[in-house]
Amino acid sequence: MKILRIICVLLVTNICHNLFAQNSDGDQIKTQIKVDACVYGGTASGVLAAVALAREGYSVAVIELTHEIGGLLASGFRMAQDVPYADHLGGLTGEFYQTDINFPALRHRQGASKYSIAALYELIAPYKDLINVVTDHRLVSVQKEKSRIKSGLFEFAPPDENGVPIPYRLTGNLTRVEAKIFIDASYEGDLMAYSGVNYTIGRESRDKYGESLAGVTGVKEFPGVDPFKIKGKPKSGLLNIIDDDPIGKEGDSSRFFMAYNFKFSWEDNPTREFPGIPIMPPKNKNEDVYTLLNRFEEAGYHTTWPHENLRRNELMTGAIPGAQVNYPDGDWPTRSKIWQGYVDHIKTLTDWSGKEVRLLTDNNTSTNGWPSALYIRCGRRMLGDYVLKQQDIQLQTDIKDPVCMGYYMVDIYPNRLGVTKKGVLFTEGNVWEMVCPGPYQIPYESIIPKKGEVENLLVSICISASHIAYSSIRMESTYMVIGESAGIAAAIALQNNQSVQGIDRTILEERLQKYNQKLAWDGKGYREWRYNFLDKNTHDYPKRWEKNPEEYLVYPVKDLWK
Repeated sequence: MKILRIICVLLVTNICHNLFAQNSDGDQIKTQIKVDACVYGGTASGVLAAVALAREGYSVAVIELTHEIGGLLASGFRMAQDVPYADHLGGLTGEFYQTDINFPALRHRQGASKYSIAALYELIAPYKDLINVVTDHRLVSVQKEKSRIKSGLFEFAPPDENGVPIPYRLTGNLTRVEAKIFIDASYEGDLMAYSGVNYTIGRESRDKYGESLAGVTGVKEFPGVDPFKIKGKPKSGLLNIIDDDPIGKEGDSSRFFMAYNFKFSWEDNPTREFPGIPIMPPKNKNEDVYTLLNRFEEAGYHTTWPHENLRRNELMTGAIPGAQVNYPDGDWPTRSKIWQGYVDHIKTLTDWSGKEVRLLTDNNTSTNGWPSALYIRCGRRMLGDYVLKQQDIQLQTDIKDPVCMGYYMVDIYPNRLGVTKKGVLFTEGNVWEMVCPGPYQIPYESIIPKKGEVENLLVSICISASHIAYSSIRMESTYMVIGESAGIAAAIALQNNQSVQGIDRTILEERLQKYNQKLAWDGKGYREWRYNFLDKNTHDYPKRWEKNPEEYLVYPVKDLWK
């Protein structure tokens, strides 16, 4: 059985390599980097993982796909925007929160890129001799020996002038990074996938984990908006941005997951000092998008534009729901095409609206003002020994070996555009519900692969969770606390020459507490919802424990609150 398992892992690794690699004729390894640890993804989560390792004296290579470290924060989004309360944020993340809320005033609230990037480099600065940041490189393949990653091979592939990933690398000169331990802190989870770790994509059914919110749900119909190429003629086919998948039954599993978009910023009042960057019409217009937007307005509905996010109750603002579905497992030509589609959609909305919209002048300066990060809300999710579920974020389970905490609503944007059997246009998948009566714990077993898969890999973003649980976990602040905890665990594994599965959990807990990671909630605060520090008012959203008390019988909320 052991031999068979190893063969299966190698087969999966080879399959992943073949799926994503390009023609390697003429390629050669020009750069060799040998370090204690390799962090793939210079996201905020990846930076904190690297700092946690360097703090213990270990050398780290951080390999980032884009021009800048920071991930979504590098595109202008503020970490503190999705932090209703910060008491559960410990360690470096809690420190970063205090830095964030004291940023200078912004002309647009999505325009904090330079401040976030600078703050992350300040965290790196004390360890600059130990942390080597390599930008504009992405993973090509992984070399393994049995269940250990030995090295990763990376290609030079800087995004284009608008931040869109290029389909193919620029040169055949590759970089090999050899390390004793690896952390996947990328939004895509390629290191995890290439290494042969099991993962999932899409939405589980309601029955899979007994989650009441799971599967097909949140159907919103738009009567009067004709979805067919020729009005009134179903045989003409659907407009090309509408999926023809059947709607399914309430609670069914689905290949669709929460929509992507950009965190978007623009000049509200252009001046000579800050003129903004004009958004021009797309070179290749998708006329079906214009057609559907026109029909939407003609039917009496409204489209809000410009908008900094994705308005879930409208048809399509910052994104076309469903456009994201092939991104997670796509090769780079596929991902590049999808990413460009989001740029073109922004251009289309601006062109269609007839408004002049200018990108923020001094934000995303290396990508002509376009967001340097796509808002990848969800993609691959590891299948570890522990899969976080709805019941966990409802505080109805006992978590073993927690490494940090998270807190947010179950926040799922519409997954797709479709048409009912009666020919009515709909969006599906929208969920916005307050299910967490307080911060929930994230266990160590949800950030490491199963024993026997890979023994020197931790995952800080594409962690082991159901689609429902992940829809709350997927906040930058939570990624950041996971990142630091992953770095702390990696340092223990290095120190004792152990697998990530084999480290002493008591030592891990002690080390986490040493660095002030918050591992348990004291039952205080978190009574009412507020968006973040910018919105100090609380909001009386319906609480799931009031609507569905039967789901909170193990630990009633009145007992959780102290």
